[in-house]
Amino acid sequence: MKSAELIKIYPLTFAGVVLSAMCCAVTAFFSWQVAAAELLVLLVWICIAVYRVRRDFKAVRRTVTAMSASLYREDDAALQSFPLPVAVFDSADRVLWYNRRFQSEVLTEISPKSKDIRQFTGGMGLEKIREKSRFNTTVGKRAYTVYFSPVENAGKPSYALIFAEDTELKATAHAYALSKPAVAMIVTDSAEEIYRTFRESEYAEITGALDRIIEEWFSGYDCVFRKLGGGRFLAVLPENALQRMIDAKFDVLERVRSYTFHNAPVGLTLSIGVGRGDTLSDAESNARQALDMALGRGGDQTALKGRDDVYRFFGGVSKGVEKRTKVRTRVVASAIAEMLRNCDQVFIMGHKFSDIDSIGAAVGMRKAALTLQKKAKIVTSEKTSLALPLIEYVRAETDEDCFISSADAEDALTDKTLLIVVDTHRQDFTEAPELCEKASSVIVIDHHRKTVDYIRKAVIFYHEPHASSACEMVTELLEYMDSKPVLTALEANALLAGIMLDTKDFILRTGVRTFEAAAFLRARGADTVRVNSFFNSSLESKKLCGQVVLGAQFYRGCAISTANMESKDIRVIAAKAADELLTVSGVDASFVLFPTDSTINISARSMGKVNVQLVMESLGGGGHQTMAAAQLSKTTLSEALERLKTAIDTYFSEQ
Repeated sequence: MKSAELIKIYPLTFAGVVLSAMCCAVTAFFSWQVAAAELLVLLVWICIAVYRVRRDFKAVRRTVTAMSASLYREDDAALQSFPLPVAVFDSADRVLWYNRRFQSEVLTEISPKSKDIRQFTGGMGLEKIREKSRFNTTVGKRAYTVYFSPVENAGKPSYALIFAEDTELKATAHAYALSKPAVAMIVTDSAEEIYRTFRESEYAEITGALDRIIEEWFSGYDCVFRKLGGGRFLAVLPENALQRMIDAKFDVLERVRSYTFHNAPVGLTLSIGVGRGDTLSDAESNARQALDMALGRGGDQTALKGRDDVYRFFGGVSKGVEKRTKVRTRVVASAIAEMLRNCDQVFIMGHKFSDIDSIGAAVGMRKAALTLQKKAKIVTSEKTSLALPLIEYVRAETDEDCFISSADAEDALTDKTLLIVVDTHRQDFTEAPELCEKASSVIVIDHHRKTVDYIRKAVIFYHEPHASSACEMVTELLEYMDSKPVLTALEANALLAGIMLDTKDFILRTGVRTFEAAAFLRARGADTVRVNSFFNSSLESKKLCGQVVLGAQFYRGCAISTANMESKDIRVIAAKAADELLTVSGVDASFVLFPTDSTINISARSMGKVNVQLVMESLGGGGHQTMAAAQLSKTTLSEALERLKTAIDTYFSEQ
């Protein structure tokens, strides 16, 4: 027993000893005889105190021993009169014994069908119970906190559960939790485009109808709802109202999306950011972050951020709305040019297993740095890159080697080095996460839908989920930079190749700005024949791709295939097979699984009807609505296949 615990148990005795010692010390200055007498009395007092402590703890030990010994003798009143319900069970989850309090309180709530302890523990057996020292359960209408303790019965292991009823306490705690505040921020995604498309009177009628839809939906819940203007709304609501909205899956998104004007679809969508918090201030801050996340993922969805910083998403079935204005592009281009002027060298880095889009975007940003007389290198690993034809072309057309390994880049890093990350916004998915961590100045240029683990330290985070590719974004930046980089055929071909890759030859995710960027590159010398040569593959790869396509199986409108084969081009083969499966009639989405080392990789594609990004996110991956991927570590191909099917089932059940 620690001294601190003894003081808590015997505070008066301890205080008396201390005071007596102090009095003895003071008396010694006046009369040593009186002090000696006082010291003798103090020693006697200490002996008596020690005796009391030993006696008390022996009594406690005897009581505990008696309780354990009498556990299985019903004629013993030790545990029968225990003030809390007690039940004992064995390793087979069979109830061996219980006291009268358990019979009068717990058993009256339900009619036991057997002697299985799991009917009193919420379905938990010994394996799950032994992981906890206590847990919560409900029996009938009563709530309990249950304490678990192993006991011995003639050498055989048994286990005791002590039930402490706290129904009212938990009801109060639940009511308090449901009253905690939440804040919802709502914006109209496409208000500017609607204003440009319709006349003033029509625009007023459309926005009025939108306001009514949103107001009617929120009026069905206990909340404070206000319009802020400019297509923005604010709602303050308790947790119980938020739970009802979650149960409804925020179907206001579908109501707005399906709105028609004169029997014609308008294309209206909403983005909603909902934040939970212990205070209104916390909830409002989380709501802002959630709204940024919803917009960064393309809009037409609800992002919910809780107190634990975990996000949940609802909706997101529409494609991102393309913004025709390039004001932000012009501002970002000017800011990037200024950062390029103030650095001593530039490293440009894409994602792991770099593709033509990331390498093409890196080549474009390198041109911007060279225009300002800055040394610039592209960080990549040629052993794992999927863009070797483009890398070889760039190396053949330049006098110096513009590529560098991640290790060499880390060695050359300085305090004034500028790192530009293209075609990804996740640090753990970059070519060199350590380089991203060490760099003091980071710029991110990406078009993928935003994920929770984005690079937060970026000085400039240029993120446009509606863009077709990173190469399209870089092309626009180069067009509006005040340094006026003059593109050669090299940069034009690299950037056009990236656009063609991510749009599948201008079929998917193309907008007006996509074709404007392509026209700009064509005018700068881009050669479509040369660009097309970057996508050529060997005859062997074509044969393997055909095998993957032939081995596909259909599941809920999706084509699923595995590429369990040895090939250095396995990633390219899987991606092309996934694209090829989309051309099969009746296929809304395609998934190709292939192993690399101890990881199972999944390439996912769709034509837009199925949001493969949501499917891959449930497996820890991400991407676009029509193109996504995931990596599953420490699993087998068959296990990964089952997890994928479960993710597909979950996706369709939530739509």
